Amino acid sequence: MAKHRSKKLLAFGDVHIPAHSPRAVEVFCRAAEKIRPDIIVCLGDLLDCSQFSTHPPTWGVRTTDYEDDVATAKALLARLRATTQRLVILEGNHEYRIERWAAATQVGRSAYSMLSPRKALTHRTDYQWIPYGSATGRYPHYRVNRRLVAVHGWSYAKAAGRIHLLAAQGKSIIYGHTHRAESVTVQDIWSRNGIIEARNGGCLCRRVPLYGVGNPVEWTHGFVLGFLGRRSDTLYSIPIMGNRCILPDGTEIAG
Repeated sequence: MAKHRSKKLLAFGDVHIPAHSPRAVEVFCRAAEKIRPDIIVCLGDLLDCSQFSTHPPTWGVRTTDYEDDVATAKALLARLRATTQRLVILEGNHEYRIERWAAATQVGRSAYSMLSPRKALTHRTDYQWIPYGSATGRYPHYRVNRRLVAVHGWSYAKAAGRIHLLAAQGKSIIYGHTHRAESVTVQDIWSRNGIIEARNGGCLCRRVPLYGVGNPVEWTHGFVLGFLGRRSDTLYSIPIMGNRCILPDGTEIAG
């Protein structure tokens, strides 16, 4: 499938454990086991962290213990780590709920060292963790290579793809956060034959038809597959349809 000497990348995000879709997660894991990428990037919101939210519980989502959610997430990460040379985890705004909770309450400050997602998910592992917040004012990101970066997400707007492309300032960007499969591609004016693009493969959480008081949403299950060459990169959005997905070479992965 991959051209000679290129590296393979998989990017996924917005699993929102325990509100994840078991079928979508299983299809993604089987795709990783088939592709065996050089790098897997989790784009954030692996955990929902609803236990630490100031918002009321999401309708239809069962209440769980944070420790159980962490155990589920760790099992998923361990399964993925067995398929790749490198696993990178970007912290999302949902994991960052714990930071805000700890800053706002005495109980939170006392318990933070035990509940920190970074410690809970990466303790005694070789996963790379990219924090959501930044003391320097720079938005944290993962630099895949000199042409491509990955972030949790800068915007949830309908035009999120173009907003991310503009903010990336001449680089291609993979992002999550919107739960929608999106892509925007433009010519790279600084390169004779190059392009730059913003791409979101979708989410692995349970899809909801309506949000809030009835606004329709466009959440889709899927992930990003990339082939990283010496001079250029090729990115694909891989939609998950029920319990299967189709790779660019026609291979079907069933969950």
